[in-house]
Amino acid sequence: MFGGKKWSPEGKHCFVTGGSSGLGLSLAILLTQLGAHVSIVARDQKKLESALEQLEAARKHPDQILKAYSYSIQEAAGAAAAIDAACEPHGGRAPDVVFNCAGTSRPGYWLEQDETSMKSGMDSTYWAQAWTALAVSKRMVKDGVKGKIVFVGSVLSYMSIVGYSTYSPGKFAVRGLAETLRQELLLYDIDVHMMFPGNIASPGFIEENKYKPDLVKKIEEDENADGTDPAILAGILLKGIQKGEFHITYGFVGNAFRVTGKATTPGNNLILDIFYLIAGYIGVNLWRRGVDKVVRNEAKAHHEYLENKGFFK
Repeated sequence: MFGGKKWSPEGKHCFVTGGSSGLGLSLAILLTQLGAHVSIVARDQKKLESALEQLEAARKHPDQILKAYSYSIQEAAGAAAAIDAACEPHGGRAPDVVFNCAGTSRPGYWLEQDETSMKSGMDSTYWAQAWTALAVSKRMVKDGVKGKIVFVGSVLSYMSIVGYSTYSPGKFAVRGLAETLRQELLLYDIDVHMMFPGNIASPGFIEENKYKPDLVKKIEEDENADGTDPAILAGILLKGIQKGEFHITYGFVGNAFRVTGKATTPGNNLILDIFYLIAGYIGVNLWRRGVDKVVRNEAKAHHEYLENKGFFK
């Protein structure tokens, strides 16, 4: 508030999941440019190799430790193994910061879901972040590292719309976990932050759009349908951490949902939050009514869609 020294990633070990593309890769590059030691984790080895080349090109100091690891972090063992591997080049010490950027979305109508898609949705949205957070929390406390754990949610962690029945529940769950850990990890001087982006212009978003129902596209068409550049979001995320913000949001939509659904979540700026609360109370309700109308108008066409799919047989 009074111009104190901002937190800097320089010289810190930053562990980034989902670091081979999208927000994770953009964030890893930014951290590297700022002098951090960066470990990225993803499943695709070829993408990791390409990402590591980009990190090397962004190197600020010759002694920076830049590593890439291929692990599946949707299971506890894989997440713990990834953390262990990343700690080894640093004398076994826990990372200073963990950024949970891994996650995918495959939109679709609720009636078309099954056990496999439901479990897959939770694995990629919730468990990929929860297992990593658990493994690194234990390591940080044992090593006495007063670090940071950063979760990445979505605007759909505050509310949801048609088509995201396998995605939003996991993002709501990540928010619940972050709310719990923000307070509990005060016991160990570990900070918790969470970002709530909208659509991100990334390979994952391109893949998501292949499955996205037309109705969902229609609802989203007026709200950054092409997605935001992940490099811009990486900068916003880092600035939010430097300001000490717990919920990191941007733009009117993100801030309006943050303050209208904040409950006991700490605020970011008293004056601006009051503005977003008043404007959001009106705007969010009008938006919701508009979306409900779009969905109702689609009912006949949707029943025809189900008929053609053989649902009623």
